[in-house]
Amino acid sequence: MSTLGKADLAVSISEVGKRFKRHTDRRGSLKELIVRGRAKNEEDFWAVRDVSIDIPKGSVYGLIGHNGSGKSTLLKMIGGIYRPTTGSITTDGRVAALIELGAGFHPDMSGRENIQLNGSLLGMSRKEINAVTEEIIDFSGLSEFINEPVKHYSSGMYVRLGFAVAVHMKPDVLLVDEVLAVGDEEFQRKCFDHLYALRKAGKTIIVVSHGLGQLEGLCDEVAWLEHGQLQQAGNTTDTIAAYLHRVNRDEAARNPNITATRPEDDRAGNGVVRVTKAEIVSAAGEPINHAETGATFNLRVGFDVSESILGPNLRIALQHDTGPLVSMISNHAVGYDFGTIEGEQLVDVAIEGNPLLPGRYRVHIDVFDYTGSTLLDTWNDAMEFPVRSQSGEIGQGFVQLPARFTRH
Repeated sequence: MSTLGKADLAVSISEVGKRFKRHTDRRGSLKELIVRGRAKNEEDFWAVRDVSIDIPKGSVYGLIGHNGSGKSTLLKMIGGIYRPTTGSITTDGRVAALIELGAGFHPDMSGRENIQLNGSLLGMSRKEINAVTEEIIDFSGLSEFINEPVKHYSSGMYVRLGFAVAVHMKPDVLLVDEVLAVGDEEFQRKCFDHLYALRKAGKTIIVVSHGLGQLEGLCDEVAWLEHGQLQQAGNTTDTIAAYLHRVNRDEAARNPNITATRPEDDRAGNGVVRVTKAEIVSAAGEPINHAETGATFNLRVGFDVSESILGPNLRIALQHDTGPLVSMISNHAVGYDFGTIEGEQLVDVAIEGNPLLPGRYRVHIDVFDYTGSTLLDTWNDAMEFPVRSQSGEIGQGFVQLPARFTRH
């Protein structure tokens, strides 16, 4: 809990829990219901348990966690859709919720009539509603459909009108749950621009989203829920990093490490050198199943040299799984000479401060002689590995360039 006074808080959540009843012997058909009767075995399911969060006025607050972690249930309790089973939630001011597509819309009423209806439900006077109706219609971009019954609207039209209504009803607290992902790119940008304007105007926004990069740029603070319980709350970057560390750790426990062994009958080049193995390992040399943006890792290559040769040129190509070549790495390019070698070789190529942005990358390996003119061996699609984010930032492109800003 924070040290802010009650007057500084838009929402105060104190030891809140939400319990549902679920049937463990649910009937699967009408026939089964008639023959066996109503399901009798019930058990308690706590979607949220013992959560305490204080959300300051004028802040943008994010809720993160995997599907089923309790984020949306908590948001619905803040919006008054659910009553807490335990604890209490106090809100200050008018709350508008954009939680489910078309929630609060009457399907047989027109878009314009639903604007009037939603305004009334939020406690606005007819004068207040009339003052913002045209702004809502213009923002939604649905002027030619606004007098049509909303049951004829597509899901994208629903979210356009729903968002436009919610943000123009002068809410003190706005609740947003994932629905922005339904709109097209242009409308999403429009929505986020408006959220920034509301933030600048001192309104409180509470957002549930899996778009961690967007949340990091938008939120002042974030709370992370896991199986209905609060794991961490506070600084956005720190909380998202802790959440992703857990996600990456769990993924590592489920998935095998990235390593590839070349089949014996796969041969190329002149046979003097044969690449046999490829894998990714951590900076400490431990096998891993993914790399992380900003964290050093090694591409490890094993090869056999059948006769003594002068330092070959080992060349590794990294290709994004969408097709483009991202980079070509070679020991000659960085001025490293293997010297005269023979027999089994194991080489680590350190990708320092890994600049690769999240995605999947394919590895192709070539070995040339010391002059770079004769191909000794080639192994296309030797392996593929994922890159994950440490902070949740998705980024644009394939690499994260080092940059420094200077203000004069």
